[in-house]
Order: sequence, then structure tokens, then C-alpha cells
Amino acid sequence: MFRDLCYIIEGDIMAKIAPAKTLEEAYRYLNPLRPLQGEWLETFYVERPPDSRIDHLLEGLRMDISGDDKTLFSGQQGAGETTELNRLSQELQDSHILIFFSAEEMLNLGDIHYTDLLVLLGLQVYRKARAQGFAADDQKVRDLLVWYEEYLGRDETRRLQSEVSAEVNLGVVRFGTRLAQDAPFRARVRNYSEANLSDLLTHLNDLLTELHQRSNQHILVIVDGLDKIYDLRRAAELFLHGANALIAPACRIIYTVPFPLFYSHDFQQVRQQFHRNFLLPNVKVQERNGAPYELGREMLRQVLLRRVQEELITREALEALVEASGGLLRELLHLARLSVLFARNRKDTRITLEDVESARREVRNTFRRILKAEDYENLWKVYEGKSLANIPPEAADRLLHNLSILEYDGEIWWDVHPAVRDLLESAEDK
Repeated sequence: MFRDLCYIIEGDIMAKIAPAKTLEEAYRYLNPLRPLQGEWLETFYVERPPDSRIDHLLEGLRMDISGDDKTLFSGQQGAGETTELNRLSQELQDSHILIFFSAEEMLNLGDIHYTDLLVLLGLQVYRKARAQGFAADDQKVRDLLVWYEEYLGRDETRRLQSEVSAEVNLGVVRFGTRLAQDAPFRARVRNYSEANLSDLLTHLNDLLTELHQRSNQHILVIVDGLDKIYDLRRAAELFLHGANALIAPACRIIYTVPFPLFYSHDFQQVRQQFHRNFLLPNVKVQERNGAPYELGREMLRQVLLRRVQEELITREALEALVEASGGLLRELLHLARLSVLFARNRKDTRITLEDVESARREVRNTFRRILKAEDYENLWKVYEGKSLANIPPEAADRLLHNLSILEYDGEIWWDVHPAVRDLLESAEDK
């Protein structure tokens, strides 16, 4: 079992990270919404099985010497995409200048346009250049910032020219917050950007080229959060109609995209505009024929055992959590965290099979509420055939989106979520 001690800083307190010794600690470490980064990545990350790794994406990035390739990256909700992107950043940090930001946190995903993305990307590059030692009066830095004066105003522009990096970072955050929340401001920025996009790209690429030449490193921008765009038509428009602009920056970019876009008719057109696309597979807990897939199961066991001591969970409970997750990492952590609460309610000091069954019942009920009567027939077909061939495409899209159906790699096959399988088998018994 993983025993190394690592450290995190919370406020000014230095705390050791080791597997949780109590259910209270376990609850904290089993946060399903916290991607792994920094010390949590070093402490809790578990290597994925060979058929669900990002290794061939990483190798493609290392072998491509162009330095301006663009990648579309996605995975089914809860597959661990952000954690894998953080790991990829870690692997490439010695050969690349990394710029990582979340569009979900800094843009309005319900009303997003490709110019919004490029305007924010430009400021992120400006921020990184300043952090790399570019002076505020450097010609290429100044040329890019001047482009923003039209709607930033002189006061905000002066703040971004500060020699204090924290002030520059805060200025970028303030701009993103206003762009996300202020619709009239967003419309004004968008109108100006569409009319002057070529100037923005010219100044942006001049700075990117200078940054590359001074550092002798590739620049890699990772735009996370775009996979959370819930309107598929808007996502298709962003990546199809905005493709020429999104591939224009003179650097490497990984754009996250919504998983359902890979199933849309527009995707063939979208993917041809970008250098590569990568879909992060779910971790298999069984083969297509139902035989247990031990590599996947062991990986999922270790995800839990690096966070909680073995003494806190019975072997039966551990196996039940792995089975109930369907290979979705977020679901695994969600179920484990629910199990902690049920164990606490029983006044116990460890998780038992009874707690996991209670957690599984809660998850099962969430599916019971969202599934329609006609969904069960389609889900039966997937359950029995491990294929989407016999169900309507629009039904498949919706059931994949709400995680009723999970996709697995290899020759690509599908199965229903374990909680959905419980519902199907329960209905059959009746």
C-alpha cells in the first residue's frame, strides 16, 4: 500500500498527506469534484491501465516538432480528464512553457463565442510573458496590450502593466469575471474582436514567437472546461465555425470539448480542422464478454487505498465500490464518500458492505428519477448487445450524456452504468 508522505500547504500550515486514518479524513480526501494537481497529484495519482492511458497523446505531442499543433481532448463526464491534463502538463513541463486555464471559470459557457476564447487566451499569454520576465514596455508586450485598451480602459490597462505579478494575475481574473457576468460588456468585446480579430492574432503571434525564441521551448496552452458546454449546437458552432481562428495562434493548444460532440454529425467536419483528437477512455472493470478485467479493478482499488487506510474499509466494501463505479473515477469517489457518511450514521469507524449498498441505492435512485419509460427498452438492448447499433442516435446521445450508458475502449463497446443495470434486473424480476 502507498505509504509515502507528501505535503500540502493550507494557509500557513504545513500538513502531511498520508492515507486517511479516520472517516473524517477519508471524507475530505474522497472529494469527487477535486481534480488532482500539485501535491495531491503526486500523492494520490494511480497509473491507468494501458488501454486507458494518455501515453499515445503524450508521445504524439513529443514527436510533433511543428510547435503549433492543435488537439481536441474529451472524455465521458467523470472520467478524470482534468487530472490527466494536469499529469500531461507535469510530463511536459521541462520542454514547454505551460499556460493552463479553465474556460468554465472565466467565461460564460451558456453564451460562448470563439472570439471570447481568443481574447482571454491573449491575456493569458500576456500574463505568462510577464511572468517569464518580459517588461511591460517590451514592444511586443505593449503592442498586444494596446489592442485591449479599447474596452479595458486606461486604468485597468495600467494595472496590467504593473511590475507586481499578483496585480497582473488579478487583472486577468477581473477581466474574465466581467466577460462572463456582464452581457453588455461581453457584446461590446465580441463586436470589437470580430472586427479586429486579425490585429489581435498578429500581436498575439508576435508575442508567442518572441516567447518561443527567448525560451527555446514550445508553448503549450491547455484550455480546460470547454467540455462542460451543455448546448451541443453551441459547441459545434464554436469548434466548426470558429475553427480557423482557434487554430491560428502560433503555439500548441489542447482544447477540451464536450463528449457528445464526438457522436454528432458535425464532428467529422470539426476534427478535420484540428491536428488530432483524443478521447480519454473509461477504466474497464470487465471485458465485453463479462469477464473481470483485473488491471482496471486493481487500479480503482489503489485510487481508494492511496486515500484511505485499509483498516477503514472492509475487503467486501472495497470490491463493491469498484464494481459499482463502472470505471468512472468520479463515481468511485462519490460512492466512497457517500459510504463514509452511512458508516458515520451507523456510529461505525469503517466502511462496510452495508454502507456501499446504501450509497449504491442513492445513485440508483438518481437514475430512476431521470430515466423515462421508453429508455428502459433502449438500455436493455445496450446491456445485452454491448452496442449502440439498435437504438436511435438521439436516444444514445442523451443516455451517454447522462451516464446511463458508458463507453469503453479497445474495439469500442458500450455497457449500462451499474446502477442502471440494477434497475433493469429489478424490472425483469418483477
